[in-house]
Amino acid sequence: MNFEESLAFELETIPRLKGKVYPGFLPGKAAPYLVYLSSPGLRTKQLASGYLVGKEVSPTLNVITAKYSDLKPLSDQVIDIVLSFQERRIGVDGPFIQEVTYQEPTELYESEPNLYRCVIEFQVYF
Repeated sequence: MNFEESLAFELETIPRLKGKVYPGFLPGKAAPYLVYLSSPGLRTKQLASGYLVGKEVSPTLNVITAKYSDLKPLSDQVIDIVLSFQERRIGVDGPFIQEVTYQEPTELYESEPNLYRCVIEFQVYF
């Protein structure tokens, strides 16, 4: 499994997100769900030997709920899963995560779809 497949696999272990983790933007789905954005990452580099196999990847997770009272507990579960990546292999034979760092989550209310969002940004090194 690559990083994104492993990330989705891990996030879907949260019962309320089973089958509700999507890459990119997905309008029109019933909340709760999670949308993630990622990239191929930035390969690590050493001065003498050049680019290495390891990478730094900075995904963004968007936890979406219909009620604010559901947002905090679900976001906390997502953060707990992300922090559990530290020093273990994620997914089914996915990458071994050496380090996880996350930023303070941002909560938003979106009036047009009448949904609540928690944006979680983090970095992993593998």
